[in-house]
Amino acid sequence: MTKTISLLLLLLSTLAVTSAQTVARLKDIARLQGVRKNQLIGTGLVIGLKGTGDKTTMTRDMVMNTMKNLGMQVQEGKLDTKNAAAVIITAEYPAFTTPGDTIDVTVSTMGDASSLQGGILVQTPLKGADGLVYAVAQGALSIGGKDPGPGQENHKSVAKIPGGGIVERELPMQFTNGDTLFYLLQNPDFTTANRIADSINQNYGVGTAIAMNSAKIKVKIPYSFQSNPVEYVSLLGGMEVMVDQKARVIINERTGTVVLGGNVKIAPLAIAHGTMMIQVGNPLNRTGTPERVVNMDQASTVQDLVNTLNLMGINTSQLIAIIQEIKNSGALQASLEIL
Repeated sequence: MTKTISLLLLLLSTLAVTSAQTVARLKDIARLQGVRKNQLIGTGLVIGLKGTGDKTTMTRDMVMNTMKNLGMQVQEGKLDTKNAAAVIITAEYPAFTTPGDTIDVTVSTMGDASSLQGGILVQTPLKGADGLVYAVAQGALSIGGKDPGPGQENHKSVAKIPGGGIVERELPMQFTNGDTLFYLLQNPDFTTANRIADSINQNYGVGTAIAMNSAKIKVKIPYSFQSNPVEYVSLLGGMEVMVDQKARVIINERTGTVVLGGNVKIAPLAIAHGTMMIQVGNPLNRTGTPERVVNMDQASTVQDLVNTLNLMGINTSQLIAIIQEIKNSGALQASLEIL
């Protein structure tokens, strides 16, 4: 083990995503093309703060403009903005939202306000990427979270308004393209895409579906469902598919927790680690006299190895070092990702 790897092991944790196949519904692993969320944004003014607001000219100008729009004239020299703050408002516009629906909004300071606690957002238009207003937001802010413990404090420069946005404009969404649907896999995989197409063809006829690539499946709407495509989508969404995925081992340097799956394979090898010898498959000639020898079958997986090493009292850092050594030897039958 090199010095560099030894230093990295101080904060490592691992998560192994295995090649185990699981059954899942189509709607849980794929989405319809054209059905998506959209982002909204706006700039606004929070009032009612207890002396924790901005002292910037931007906030002063926003307060002046707000008062003018309400028909009031205020002299700039007499304006104190310590109870107000300039903010950016963001929100997600869910698919198939209609006017009158409410959405949650997030409010963030963009000046030097120290806290938004107790504030109220003045009515603010929220625009989409096309520049059109799709919702308006207003309401009392909530910074959330528990009371801070000793030496801690809540993050008070960002707040939420649950249901604080009201949708004013409908965003049309078309989930069909004539008599065709397109499903997009959340985790692209050629095998899974092909299985989805095969399952649809078995239920609705050969040629109904075709996997265009690892992420996209083209599906024709049968004539009997063309007057009611929603029913067809509902039936397809509940269809169960055997999901496949590439075997991966992910090593994270930050958390310190080990979670390993069970089907990442190990090719025959022998590794000497400290006073221990690990042998997978046929026994190999070895030098020295290690105090502990681990003999494992040729069909062993990473989970088998982890279970054995845990029984022997191997700690997290040693376990991660061994996995890296196995990968370096070419015997780990999975991709290794270090975050």
